Amino acid sequence: MDRLESLRIFCRVVELNSFSRAANQLHMSNATITNHIAGLESHFGVRLLNRTTRRISLTDDGRSCYDRAQRLIAEMTELEDVLQGARLTPKGVLRVDIPTAVGRIYIAPALAKFVARYPEVSLRVHVTDRAIDIIEERADVAIWMGEVKDPNMVARMLYQSRSLCCASPAFLEKHGYPTHPKELVNFPCLGFIQPNTGHIVPWEFAKGEENFVFTPQSNIAINHAESLIHAASTDAGIVQLLSSSLRPSIRAGQLVPLLEEWTTSGPSISVIYPQNRHLSPKVRAFVDFISDIFAGLPKT
Repeated sequence: MDRLESLRIFCRVVELNSFSRAANQLHMSNATITNHIAGLESHFGVRLLNRTTRRISLTDDGRSCYDRAQRLIAEMTELEDVLQGARLTPKGVLRVDIPTAVGRIYIAPALAKFVARYPEVSLRVHVTDRAIDIIEERADVAIWMGEVKDPNMVARMLYQSRSLCCASPAFLEKHGYPTHPKELVNFPCLGFIQPNTGHIVPWEFAKGEENFVFTPQSNIAINHAESLIHAASTDAGIVQLLSSSLRPSIRAGQLVPLLEEWTTSGPSISVIYPQNRHLSPKVRAFVDFISDIFAGLPKT
């Protein structure tokens, strides 16, 4: 039995925490997966996994084996790249997961340029707003909104968003400009309905030591940020959303920022990939390419 292949299978079982899911992803039977793990345990003379009907867990020897196997597999992949000349040429299928708004505004418009630069890379992009498990989804790289809590992920921050109030020029000409968040109660404001809770998201403001929270009591509330931006652009009211989503409308002159001294930090945007995988040329190329896109953005 090929012990390197058995180690690859063992690592996949650990990462997915499931024999059956590993078998499904690797297009093998459960029996084949079990035989590979049993072969490793017999060869090393130790138990690698504790197995019950509901879960698996690593033994101390299994943890040591997993950590060393990851390094061994990475070194073997690197050796293969060097000998096959792939280190210098990004190639192959690259699977990317991205959030909807970030994908539409920033990533999708740049993909043609990426493919033109790296013609041997085939992109497979999955757009979703749910929190994904990059290992289970078998993605090579993902764009992530918010704090990256998984210690197994390498994260490069691309952009620090902030919560920003905006309204259309025509709306402001008619209603005037608020100079303090407390004045918002006198203006038509558009509410964003949090899809998971159904509640209108409060607006948060901070300036020095002063903090203020305001919940819009509006005739219009929407659970879709892009629709909310369109409503604000057509003079419906003041909106507060993330600067990363509002930038195109601000740049086009459809929206004007308000109360900029009172803005608060929103979630960061990062590009992430598993730290225990060899950073292939195609992943490195994509990470650098996307980093350059966001590095060129203004901070607003």
